[in-house]
Amino acid sequence: MIVDLTADRLEDCARLFVRTFSAPPWNEEWTRGDAAQRLGDMLATPRSVGSVAVADGGDVIGFVLGHRERAGTEDHLLVQEMCVAAAHQREGWGSRLLAALEHRLPDVQHWYLLTLRDGAAAAFYEAHEFRPASRVGVYVRP
Repeated sequence: MIVDLTADRLEDCARLFVRTFSAPPWNEEWTRGDAAQRLGDMLATPRSVGSVAVADGGDVIGFVLGHRERAGTEDHLLVQEMCVAAAHQREGWGSRLLAALEHRLPDVQHWYLLTLRDGAAAAFYEAHEFRPASRVGVYVRP
């Protein structure tokens, strides 16, 4: 089942976030507290929107979270975080999460996100009509 992401689901999402992004291919260092802070900040962003995939037993097995941003005369959606539990990947949950957001935001035509260019996530997003930006680059400082 897919439901709206609300504050009462943040702890479950934070635990899933840590399990997902601490494992390959990301191998990032996350604590549950840091993940909860990150996701809580994102959810508190004005015009944030998210969806959660919940298994039959009530466990959170995936989520997507982002926010609408005004760009000229229309809104764009920045997808900030998305993950599905490793045991449930390739079962269609990621596709259903994106579809749930699309259903909630029929007026938003332009979506964007950041991900590893050569990773499995890039292939997933490309299969859902995302493409690398042609005019925009990502610049970083140390």
